[in-house]
Amino acid sequence: MLLLLFLCFIAVQSQQIKGDVNAVYQLLERVVPSSSAHFNLAIVDACPGTSDACFAMSDDNGKIKILGTSASELTAAIGVYFREFCNMTIGWPRGGGSNIFKPITWPSVGSVVSKQRIVPWSYMMNVCTHSYSLVWYSEEDWSNFIDWMALSGINLALALTGQEEVQYKVFSQLGLSDIQIRSWFNGPAFLAWSRGQNEYGNNITGPLPRSWMKQQWNLQKFILSRYRSLGIVGQLPAFQGNVPWPLAAILNDTRMTQQGDTGWMDSLDPVFGKIADLWMKTIIEDFGTDHWYQLDGYFNGGTAPWVDADLYSDGHPLSAQPETQETNVPYLSQDEINQRNGLPDCQFAKAENSYLAGCFLNCQEFPTVEEAMKECVKHVDCGGITVTSGKAQLRSGTTPRASPDGETSYYITNGLDCHEIVADPMWKLRGAAAYAGITRTDPDAIWSFQGWAIVHWTNVQTACRFKGFVDSVPKGRFVVIDMSVNGVGEWKNYNAASFFGAPFIWTTLHDFGGTDGMKGDLRMINNIPFEGLSNSTVWGTGYTPEGIDQNPVYYEFMAEANWRKAPVEDIPKHIVVRSHKRYGLAKEVDSVTKAWEQLVGSTYSQDLSVRDGTGVPHLPGPDTSQFYPDRVTPMPKLCLTFQAWSNFISAASEVPSHLETFRYDLINVGREILAQLSTPFSHNFADAFNQPKLDAQQLKTTGGLYVQLLKDIDSLVSTESAFLIGPWIEAARKWGAGASDCHGTKSCPDFYEWNARVQLTTWNPTRKNDTKIPSGPNDYAGKHWQGLIRDYYAARAEGILDIALNNAAQGKPLDNAAVAQFEATHAYTWTNSVSSYPTTPTGSALAASKVMYAKYAKYFSKCASL
Repeated sequence: MLLLLFLCFIAVQSQQIKGDVNAVYQLLERVVPSSSAHFNLAIVDACPGTSDACFAMSDDNGKIKILGTSASELTAAIGVYFREFCNMTIGWPRGGGSNIFKPITWPSVGSVVSKQRIVPWSYMMNVCTHSYSLVWYSEEDWSNFIDWMALSGINLALALTGQEEVQYKVFSQLGLSDIQIRSWFNGPAFLAWSRGQNEYGNNITGPLPRSWMKQQWNLQKFILSRYRSLGIVGQLPAFQGNVPWPLAAILNDTRMTQQGDTGWMDSLDPVFGKIADLWMKTIIEDFGTDHWYQLDGYFNGGTAPWVDADLYSDGHPLSAQPETQETNVPYLSQDEINQRNGLPDCQFAKAENSYLAGCFLNCQEFPTVEEAMKECVKHVDCGGITVTSGKAQLRSGTTPRASPDGETSYYITNGLDCHEIVADPMWKLRGAAAYAGITRTDPDAIWSFQGWAIVHWTNVQTACRFKGFVDSVPKGRFVVIDMSVNGVGEWKNYNAASFFGAPFIWTTLHDFGGTDGMKGDLRMINNIPFEGLSNSTVWGTGYTPEGIDQNPVYYEFMAEANWRKAPVEDIPKHIVVRSHKRYGLAKEVDSVTKAWEQLVGSTYSQDLSVRDGTGVPHLPGPDTSQFYPDRVTPMPKLCLTFQAWSNFISAASEVPSHLETFRYDLINVGREILAQLSTPFSHNFADAFNQPKLDAQQLKTTGGLYVQLLKDIDSLVSTESAFLIGPWIEAARKWGAGASDCHGTKSCPDFYEWNARVQLTTWNPTRKNDTKIPSGPNDYAGKHWQGLIRDYYAARAEGILDIALNNAAQGKPLDNAAVAQFEATHAYTWTNSVSSYPTTPTGSALAASKVMYAKYAKYFSKCASL
């Protein structure tokens, strides 16, 4: 297996880039001015005793000498030196802050420090990260962020900025007008969802201004130049098959499938290849290439994969495709497979009052279940039988669904064992066509496939389909980004098939929408990539959150994985040491040790939901809670987090509370405690206003407590810059300076602010006269930010309370239509407002923490007995 990993590494070695040692010296000057003279740096072909990417760090006549196999290894080594020897923290503004300084005396390292990457790639990014976290980043912001990436050892990342200008050029050449293109794109805050196979819809908060496209195009050139100079490979977006629908008429393409204003293309459509060639020529001319391309989806003329995830995971073919295209394919018969491999018989389970979705062989009917079963087991794409109107029909689905007609189903329970997994011929053809769309222009291309498109795929039908993609591409040229939730590992699917031999990068996706909750089981990601080294083709490690601005300890721990020789044996001890260095402490502080041991035993030993799990942005909050069903007793892990808050407050006597890293942790833990308390408070209030007979006193009590808690959270987080809405809005408005080509009557600064506010709240914009907020992921990207909590969440709750009290006075139940109307009006007013918010913290973090702790400690009094 080690030989296989070595051969895989050699196969992609040409795709890694060396970078420039001078760029590393420049990074040193940006991060710690006047520090570069203390370092002697050199890029070498190899380190002694290893052929892996590596660095070696040693003392050199009062300086630090670092040898690395690329600029990326050099910056990784500098990161280790800063963190481990200088007790610095290099973070990013909303990700826990930094503690950077120039030491009076630079520490020596003693014996040589040598580290190797155990797998070639350290990866970060999700297609959504560009919208939820990075959308308003300026060149300076990107410069700082890339420095953090480099010092963390990242050497592979998505590079999606500026692609709309490339698309504009391509679509213009194909005959679309300016407004047809710009109105198809989403607004700036929603571009992740009008790009490629991640598309959710089009013209959300659009049309997109030409000035934005050009600015972002220039920014992308800066990003890629900085990436390449530091040895970081940027994955460019390739053509994924979604286009403005009017293009179908212009190109006389009858094979496109229309979904709203979007045309979805099959990669076997000759027009797909034509557009792909033009796309690749344009993007390489504009940005150059590192030969990695992000290319997602199924390429079968359907909608975005994640939109139809349940459809496909159930084996149900697209309604837009003829059945024979998906299922009537020349697989071996079951008898032939059994004779050849000795496979077990297929087993059926009976499910009353259920049906299986999707016809197989046009729902071929048989007079008896036994005859239908005999035919079904011959075909990989047959999931079972549904008996309807007395006939046994072949179905493709494998998961029983409730039947209103009292049908009965029989579904195969051991499909992965009783069937040979054979590459689906149609998916193999589509995969080859999609890959040809990049290799005709770049013969050295590597296809990077975001694994979220197959995250729910577990049955034999989907196994055959995905194997079709894998087998359609030369070995080592199809790489899967394993985006399993919380790092479980998609590669374990299909009896640990390891993506059928395709190399993959094992990442953890533990945040949706860029929400703020403290979570992340360090024990789970401690196994990455070690659990997979002996029986898989793992090429890298990393993280793929939708939003990056939370849980820095989680991401630091994950970034270190590629440089370890084995999992961390004592995680609490490891994190305690890390925390002392984070605060620049030369000796142990007992309260810091206790606080982080408690956090490792609570928030960082559980994953919770990838979404916001509190009552801060949600009324009511989710049904899951860290309180017991009585809503007054905290669960043991929440009690540990509460105790950690107390210890952070105590630690302030020995750790300067103005230190950015400590202030962030102090406020973040307090915010988490109060946010978790908001969940039972929100449910109590919701119960009160949902009673058939409203009780005014109960409404005032529960609603008053909930609203006041939200306002108190707002007050607490106002003392820490990471939780302010002001910088988010200010950054958005800056992009509009000097531009005059934005939406309707809004100035460009106002237009971008509107985008910024809508993303945080209703997601789909609410119009002036709407009687309810549009359907969609409302509050999906909610944040625990000062100003947003007070003026949007708390004000919304106050409005509902007023309506409920008015209804109670009239002896009526809650007027839900009036509530919906109020919520829509409130959303429209707030998202279209241009009221300013502070961009710097106000008040004392320690003083605010003490006040809130004293006020709300009574709700955690039961922790003493747990």
